[in-house]
Amino acid sequence: MLKTADKTELNQISLTGARALVLIGLLMEAPRTLDEIRNIFIELKLMEDTNSSDILRIDLNTLRTMGCEISRASAKTKFRYVLKKHPFMLGITSEEIGNLKKIYKKIKDNSNLLLMLKYDEFFKKLAVYIDDENVKEELYGISVLKNYQTDLINELIKDCRQNRILKLLYKSAGSKDYTEKEITPLRLVYRNDKVYLCGYDHSKKESVVLNIARIKSILSRIAGNDDIEVKTTKIKFFLKSFGISEIQENETIVEKSEKGFLIEGNYYNDFWAMQRILSFGSDCTVIEPEDFKEKIIQKIKSMREIYHE
Repeated sequence: MLKTADKTELNQISLTGARALVLIGLLMEAPRTLDEIRNIFIELKLMEDTNSSDILRIDLNTLRTMGCEISRASAKTKFRYVLKKHPFMLGITSEEIGNLKKIYKKIKDNSNLLLMLKYDEFFKKLAVYIDDENVKEELYGISVLKNYQTDLINELIKDCRQNRILKLLYKSAGSKDYTEKEITPLRLVYRNDKVYLCGYDHSKKESVVLNIARIKSILSRIAGNDDIEVKTTKIKFFLKSFGISEIQENETIVEKSEKGFLIEGNYYNDFWAMQRILSFGSDCTVIEPEDFKEKIIQKIKSMREIYHE
């Protein structure tokens, strides 16, 4: 009898512990009513259908004793128990958040968009376990993708891989209205604190770069084909002084001398080519094509006029 009693007592202790672990997991997942908790416990065979719901109230009080802050079920909470705080929450200070920002800033400058999406997801998951609301907001704010619809970014990455044709609504810079575009997405890139979709515009029959923050919605997706002639802007330029490590994947060193480097670059459009060339300042000289040299000259003149007004 003693052995049987001991075994029963041990089983009860084990069952109580299991219910506590499952219960805290359920409440961390979402607020729940007593009936919802009871049904899940019965389904998991953590309690019998004939058992009183008082067992669950005891379990809730056990969690409170462990340091959990659980609201009372009331009409205000739609009779759900809400887990407001638990011992497993992380304690991160604002100073530590500052260090994370510094580390992230160094990482993101050399990261691709896929890696940045993983960091964004990591910060969001980590913030769930932060009790201090101010620190939580700081943690949310680290990611450069904080103001973007990351679901849209992930969908567009899949569209690029699967060679789809998208019909979307897009508002161009300076435009008041959205216009419909038919685009084959080719690649997503992060540049100058923005996420861009590089693709082929079927109406214009040319390569385009769209700021995805200006995409209102994707109207349709259909299977595409590989018969797209992607025209890029090819520029050859000379740099007096240049760090080889700064070369982009779309650029090639054609010739090297004591005076500098002759570089050939392929860019999605004139705008990006111009941004790249202007970023080097007076160290860069465009060799060809002639029409792009003229565009650079005109751009510099217009910039000079703005600053001399």
